[in-house]
Amino acid sequence: MWGFELELKKSLRTKKFWLILVLILLIYAMAFREVRDNLEGATNPQEVLVTSVVGYIAVSAFLFIGVYALMAGATSVNSDLEDGTVRVSLSKPLGRVSYLLGKFLGQALSIVVAMAFATLLSFAITKYYGLSLTASLVGDLVLSNLLILLAMLQLLALGLLISTFVRSSNTALGLALVIFFVTGLVLPQVVDGFAEDKAKEEFGIEDWKDFDKLSQGEKMAYRERLDELYREYHLRYLFYAPQVLMLDVFTDIDRTTFNDDGTYTVEYIGVKRAIADNPAQTALIAGLIPVYLGFTLFRFRRMDLR
Repeated sequence: MWGFELELKKSLRTKKFWLILVLILLIYAMAFREVRDNLEGATNPQEVLVTSVVGYIAVSAFLFIGVYALMAGATSVNSDLEDGTVRVSLSKPLGRVSYLLGKFLGQALSIVVAMAFATLLSFAITKYYGLSLTASLVGDLVLSNLLILLAMLQLLALGLLISTFVRSSNTALGLALVIFFVTGLVLPQVVDGFAEDKAKEEFGIEDWKDFDKLSQGEKMAYRERLDELYREYHLRYLFYAPQVLMLDVFTDIDRTTFNDDGTYTVEYIGVKRAIADNPAQTALIAGLIPVYLGFTLFRFRRMDLR
């Protein structure tokens, strides 16, 4: 308990944590205008709003909370080694396992605080546009937050593992940023390119002129196959990137149909259905947390803390 309280207070006082809250506030400030544009022309604004709210929570988690989680974990153990905190902590009746789990839980709670802040901003958007917070919306927000929390905890656990191998906190910080942006932004583009090449090969498309020659039904079949390949390739090559798998799940929360009169209809499928339709992604997001923590504990128990 002592280690948990110490880490929680330390996490909430860091400049990284408050910077993340400011960045989340900025992205939601920009979201107000975009949500208004999304609602214009929609035949069912309530479902459009639900989709937008869940989407903004996921994006803020992907861009900001995920970076914070990985950075916080990656500079956790090594920074305590640098300032001697770990030796003072372990001089108390506190084992290494309890110490490390206390750090993990304390930092995890700071992630929950950041997510709660993002959720409150989403509620503010909802009330601003005069739409009601239904039980269904609140329930889906709880489920979506749970999935996002699991993804962020995986990044935190990975960061803790990094911190047991890299003794310099500054080096670990740089490594964490490289890992996040490579696995979350660069590699998905590369992998998606492989998926697009495969889909074009299957449909005999060499350039976009060939695509224009396809019938409307063939174009729809191509897009459906491309979506399938995106997910397949993400599971095969990006199973270790929880932020990517999380967004794959959230892609299925709605289905958009464009009407002949220029309007569009968003059929909200729901977060529960999206999670049920993506069991492999959900299992990987949750399942790698204890794997990373197990390796971290194994490594930390054998570290020379001098």
